[in-house]
Amino acid sequence: MRNQQYSRWAMVLRGVIGVAVLLTAVGLIVNQAASQDKPAPAGPEKKPFVADKPPADEKKPAAGAALSPEDEKASMAEMMALMEILGTPGEGHKRLETLVGSWDLVIRSWCGGPDKPCTESKGTSQVRWILGGRYLSEEVTSEFVMPNPETGKDEKYPFQGQGLTGYDNYRNMYVGTWVDSMSTQMFVSRGSADQTGKVITYYGEMDEPALDVHGRMVKMVTRLVDKDKHVMEMYDLHAGDNFKVMEIVYTRKN
Repeated sequence: MRNQQYSRWAMVLRGVIGVAVLLTAVGLIVNQAASQDKPAPAGPEKKPFVADKPPADEKKPAAGAALSPEDEKASMAEMMALMEILGTPGEGHKRLETLVGSWDLVIRSWCGGPDKPCTESKGTSQVRWILGGRYLSEEVTSEFVMPNPETGKDEKYPFQGQGLTGYDNYRNMYVGTWVDSMSTQMFVSRGSADQTGKVITYYGEMDEPALDVHGRMVKMVTRLVDKDKHVMEMYDLHAGDNFKVMEIVYTRKN
């Protein structure tokens, strides 16, 4: 039982991942009233190389044969044009612009499950663009409340985390990574919006050393309140679809 309790606290701690990953949801929601993610821009139209009709007695090049200099040049140009499109920030990235700035965080955690009392702590978040507007970089500073392993009493621990959030033009989805001062693991998640555009759901895997479990699936849902406030909820899918272990309320600083 104690291992399960501390395992859930570890999951809750890693749930601060939502600070970076699920901010993406808000950007999508604010700028997308009631539609799904738009598809990534299509690549340049590929025009097949058309050669003069060969003489009837001339055989076609065998499969795998080297391209002519002209064909190779045309193929390379098409590939480079497609790479440029996929590597350029687009509409998916513009939706994240509203997330840039400073936020106050209120973090509520349920180590015993949603029907038990929660603990509460506060923090701050700073979000900015990097790499030419391709990724949002976030830095989080907070105090995290969790039981002391020796006494069992709740104590506050200093916490720092960093996250990257972006939009993958090739896969047409939002992606996020997270690292922090209380783990050596890197968390990766992917997500998309529902048809209403008001809710976005991410899924990712977390290891649980206390239970000797690898790849425990978690779900994170962000719901929009207004342009200056949104709420992230984190669920332990191993315990049930509605087993909430964390909630983070974001309020934009004035």
